[in-house]
Order: sequence, then structure tokens, then C-alpha cells
Amino acid sequence: MSKFLSQTPFGGLEKNFKGVALKEIFGIEIVSMAVAKGQSSEFSKRFKKQLGGNLPEPGNWMTTKSGKILWTGQSQYFLFCDGVDEGLDETLKAPFLDIAYLTLQTDGWAALQISGPKTLDVLERFIPLDLRAWEVGQGTRTSAHHISVIVLKTGDETYQLLAPTSSSKTFLEALDHIIENVLSN
Repeated sequence: MSKFLSQTPFGGLEKNFKGVALKEIFGIEIVSMAVAKGQSSEFSKRFKKQLGGNLPEPGNWMTTKSGKILWTGQSQYFLFCDGVDEGLDETLKAPFLDIAYLTLQTDGWAALQISGPKTLDVLERFIPLDLRAWEVGQGTRTSAHHISVIVLKTGDETYQLLAPTSSSKTFLEALDHIIENVLSN
């Protein structure tokens, strides 16, 4: 019988530069939640009851009992749950039956944490947003180096970056290149 080796998109990456640290984030599940037309109020009530916390406003994420939820578009959210549960979408399906559509997204996204005093110097050359004006709890979907990316500000000098798994190698090469350029000046 074959044995499969579990691999992560960034291979357990942990890199420290002078002023910037990169670390792969794994051990989370991601579920997209699309609210059915006319069900926003009911979805909000059930979400609060099942997962705790309120739904975020556009451009923000909120803490839940099991992780975070990010507003990704009108009546659309990404739920980031701590821990591994490959059937999380099925586990959550019952409470949201007939009011939302849930899809497991975990394998489609590669996640990194970037932190340190030079983080914003790097990110301002990588992501076309004014992240210096962001507060902890802000997040959005945008692009970096022509690659789709989700950005969450999780601390004063800490951000989570999620890129499509299929583009993870290119994403990391571009980020490494920018870090080297910024830190060499």
C-alpha cells in the first residue's frame, strides 16, 4: 500500500532576515461562505450562535470561537479555523443549510506570516495598498506581483498573506526578491 507524505506549499518555511521574518502558517482550514440572496440577517444570527462573534464589515476581519472570518465581497466571507478538519465544510453545513453555500478552500491557499520592523518597507513595494494606515483587524483581497493575495493585519508589525497554492513558488520568489532589495538599501 502506498504512503503519501504530507507537504505544505512553502515546505514549512521559516526565514529570518534583518528586520523581517517569514513563517509558513499551516494547521488551519479555510471555508468560503456565500450567503443566499435575502438571507443576510438569518445568516448573521446563525453565524453568531454557531461560531461566535459578529460578521466583519468590508475591509475587515473578526475573531470567532475557532479562528477568524474575513469579508471578501458582498455577502461573501472566508472563515479561517484553527486546526485540521478536512470535512469542515460538511461539519458546518447543517447550521447554514438553505441560507449559505460553503466550500472548503484550504488546499487552494498557501499562507505566510510576515513580521518585524521592516515589514511595511517590504510590503509597500509588494502590495498596492497603503498598509501603513491599517489597524489590526483590517484585511482584504488584492494582488501582489500579479498574483491574487489575501492580506490580514494581525499585529502591529505582523501580517498574514495568503496566495493561491498554484502560485506559491512564484509568490515566494517575488517576496524574497523584494526583501533582499529593501534590506540591501
